[in-house]
Amino acid sequence: MSRALVISGGGSKGAFAVGIVKRLLENYPNLKFDMYVGTSTGSLIVPLLAMNEMALLEEIYTTQTTKDIVLQNRLGDRIGDESIFDATPLWNTLGKNYTDDRYNTLLASGKRLFINTTCMQSGELVVFTTDTAPIEPDNYQIKTMVDANHFRRAVMASACQPVFMQPITVNRDVPGDPNPTFQFVDGGVKQYVGIEMAIDNGATEIFTILLSPEEDAVDNVSYGDLFGILQKTIGIFSDGVAKDDLIIPQQYNTALTYIEAVKSKMKAGGISSDAVDEYFNIPEVKNPYQGKQPIKFFTFQPTAPLGGGPGGLTFDPVEMRGMLEKGVAAANEFIATVNPADITWG
Repeated sequence: MSRALVISGGGSKGAFAVGIVKRLLENYPNLKFDMYVGTSTGSLIVPLLAMNEMALLEEIYTTQTTKDIVLQNRLGDRIGDESIFDATPLWNTLGKNYTDDRYNTLLASGKRLFINTTCMQSGELVVFTTDTAPIEPDNYQIKTMVDANHFRRAVMASACQPVFMQPITVNRDVPGDPNPTFQFVDGGVKQYVGIEMAIDNGATEIFTILLSPEEDAVDNVSYGDLFGILQKTIGIFSDGVAKDDLIIPQQYNTALTYIEAVKSKMKAGGISSDAVDEYFNIPEVKNPYQGKQPIKFFTFQPTAPLGGGPGGLTFDPVEMRGMLEKGVAAANEFIATVNPADITWG
């Protein structure tokens, strides 16, 4: 069995995910993940989880203020620049906490990390990974990180919302890279959740944490300035991508479950296992389900908007501590209602 943790984007709302994982690990101390997939704020969270740095993670997501992440400017003052805000403070935070030593600890652990970004020049989803022998996917590009600075730049790019935060030349110092000047931004532009990476890499059990509520919320706010409209539009776009990202994995799992049921019925009808496999082996057609088994999904999502402003670009320690507690409460609800037969961890 291979277990993955997948965390979506959402800026300061990431405190909700920190609360969930904190409580799950307290209740299930033997809960282990083989792979970690992060997009945007999720890309900031999953490396520290993989390094067993929960205390540091909780500190970051309950003490940072907006000025610790971005330097805010008026829209009119930045016309002609590459972003409205300056994300240099976030880069400084990465340098302070995502150190070379911690990166080496991550590599030594053998845990696989996947960081989702979007390439501005190609428009492709590009996934940066610690896996030294990654798969070759059909619909996105994957690159192995070469050192700690490459890792930090990939995380930075994934966390940088386009327009609001500057694009990052992730591969500029990578020897032999064919496109060192290509710029990368938030992976949520293409894929907000990243479940596909976990499935492609063999996960059979996936814990997914989304930071936007399942149902759209009506905020009754009148948007009368360009900046507010832009923030809200990006927030709406991200929430829509999140819902789409969940549909395909659900359909994939439904198809796998149906195929397994059909095979079982054929065998019960007297058809041998070899014959059943032969029916499902069509050389002329690539079978995306070959060798795959239904995946066990555990999905966590807030029931109402968490706050943090559109796109989660408002970092308020008091508000984030509240988000963390909401994550703890969501985990407690899961612990109280989960079927004991589903628990295979500690």
